Amino acid sequence: MTETLALFGSAAALASLLALLLTLRLRSFWVRQVTVPLAIAALWATLGVYRLLLPAAAPRLAAAADWILLFLGLATLLRLFSIFLFDVHWSSRRGVRLPPLLPAVTMGAVYALTALVTLKLSFPKADVTPFLATSAVTSLVLGLALQPILGNFFAGLVISLEKPFRLNDWIRVGEHEGRVVAITWRTTHLRTRDNDDLVLPNAKLADEKIVNYYFPQPTHMEHLRVPIAHRHPPYRVKRALLDAAGGIPGVLDKPSPEVYVLSFDESAITYELRLWLDDMAQAHRIASEVRSRVWEVLHREQIVMPFPIRTLEITRWPERRAAAAPGAAPGEAVPAASLYVLEGPERGRTLALSAEPALIGRAADCALVLSDPDASKEHLSIAWDGQAFVATDLGSRFGTRVNGLPVAGPTPLSPFDRLAVGDSVLLFERDA
Repeated sequence: MTETLALFGSAAALASLLALLLTLRLRSFWVRQVTVPLAIAALWATLGVYRLLLPAAAPRLAAAADWILLFLGLATLLRLFSIFLFDVHWSSRRGVRLPPLLPAVTMGAVYALTALVTLKLSFPKADVTPFLATSAVTSLVLGLALQPILGNFFAGLVISLEKPFRLNDWIRVGEHEGRVVAITWRTTHLRTRDNDDLVLPNAKLADEKIVNYYFPQPTHMEHLRVPIAHRHPPYRVKRALLDAAGGIPGVLDKPSPEVYVLSFDESAITYELRLWLDDMAQAHRIASEVRSRVWEVLHREQIVMPFPIRTLEITRWPERRAAAAPGAAPGEAVPAASLYVLEGPERGRTLALSAEPALIGRAADCALVLSDPDASKEHLSIAWDGQAFVATDLGSRFGTRVNGLPVAGPTPLSPFDRLAVGDSVLLFERDA
């Protein structure tokens, strides 16, 4: 009866202490840090209650109580040392953010080794070999039975050591993509763009290719392809696409956006707009905003994004009919031509040319007014001489260059010639 009362009392004491420990663990940070030593202390106190209720068993349990007390002391010291090592030294002083799994696994191994060492010290005659052998057989059986779980466990250890990704990194695993919000001993949790929690086994992560968009640097290049009709010159299209990408939140200025001509397809020329983003998680929103801006700019510049079409053109070659330009004399055919400001303060402006001479300079009455400080008031003129458009420098201070060569006199212009006026570059366009 006395032994039954002692067992019941000690069990009640253990249950009460563990319940108190769980309650305090939810409320106190420091209790959570030393949960294992406090659990050992609860076991030691339970043994003390049993010895108090059953004094006859006290001599037999003295060695066990001493072993638990020794284990408690060493476990407490080791836990305090681990707090200093992991939380103070590595995290606070050196700024190293360790995965939560690594300290937990390390302390589990340390507690198991400490228990065996203190057991041998408290009971010198005890042979721990059978225990180790039994543990080995048990571990083998459990390893075969729990192979998937152990695979996830060791994969989690590898992830913790190699750190292919960290908390808050945005990663892609196979077809899944999201932000890393938790790394446990068995699984890794991703928060997707739909705000769903995606749980991936660590073993799957070890087998899959992982793309980390945040490490070693968070910038990411986004590729947007735009088909444009063949009739639009690439320099106009490139300028329009670059203007569309400017000023959008999330698009970096450095590195600056770039435009590449990818291919000449049947119904369009395919361009690729390359942007640098500072947050991959916002890539879809930014891409949508860029596409909307591209549509607006292309329509404003009257640049067509064609449908897949095929056009049959029947022409008398090489005979061409020229359209009469405004201002042409009766019977005089002047081909359609224009000047496009490729570089300079007036970048993007277009001047339509006709049979009438067009003045270019800083004066307000010029057909094309340039604010370039190196441009003269009346810098040059462009006129139709009956066979070609001719550029003539009007004695400007810094001169005019056509394709890098100075203009010494009337210079006939060919399609896509570049006229340099100071830092401004004008491109001559003419229908074939």
